[in-house]
Amino acid sequence: MENQSFNDSLAELEKILAELRSDQCDVDTLAARTRRAVELLTFCRSRLTTTEQELRSILATLQNPSDQQ
Repeated sequence: MENQSFNDSLAELEKILAELRSDQCDVDTLAARTRRAVELLTFCRSRLTTTEQELRSILATLQNPSDQQ
């Protein structure tokens, strides 16, 4: 999943959710699809957290310009 982008992961997650909500999801694949959805959610949440931290750091330089290197 390291090579997968946030947008690709989100699109795959949306596809899985649509499958789970439809009548097309069978019991044989339910656990596997749910497991993959959890993996994607974890990845997306991590990317969002990392991006938020980076943005906070970047924006902090606006408040403390003397900290810029």
